Amino acid sequence: MELLFQILLQIIFPVFLLLFIGAFLHRIFQFDLSTLSKMLTYIFLPAVIFSNIYQNEMEGGLLLQVGGFLAVQLVILAVIAHIIARLLKMDRKLTSTFKNSLVLNNSGNFGLPVSQLVFQSNPIGASIQIIVMMFQNILTYTYGLMNAASAKQTDLSALKELFKTPIPI
Repeated sequence: MELLFQILLQIIFPVFLLLFIGAFLHRIFQFDLSTLSKMLTYIFLPAVIFSNIYQNEMEGGLLLQVGGFLAVQLVILAVIAHIIARLLKMDRKLTSTFKNSLVLNNSGNFGLPVSQLVFQSNPIGASIQIIVMMFQNILTYTYGLMNAASAKQTDLSALKELFKTPIPI
């Protein structure tokens, strides 16, 4: 029970405290969420990923294991999503949304701070989280974007949308 209390106090509470402070400041200052979102996507997130990858040492074998697992997970989830969408005879828009909701996940917002706090004495755990977050972001801004755009547009138009986004580059 003491360990649970320590985890809640030292790991989970600081994350929620930051969320509360952000929500409180937003009520006072009415932040432009579109601008904040773009800054997060195009500046802060790539900077955090780059600096964490640069600072942490990781063996190539571990990188291949984590990357291989993430690739296999992607394929399995995409196939499952495709099969379920076909079985349920979903229309194009719903299929796109369903596939993205099943395949894409976001463990960066909570996952990175929690990993950095939990794995302070073992930086390899936080390094793995950085790789997961990098993979998820690349996946979101390639597969996710193409999948979402293909619900409304032709494949060529969806491909043009992909090249408008600088994240994969």
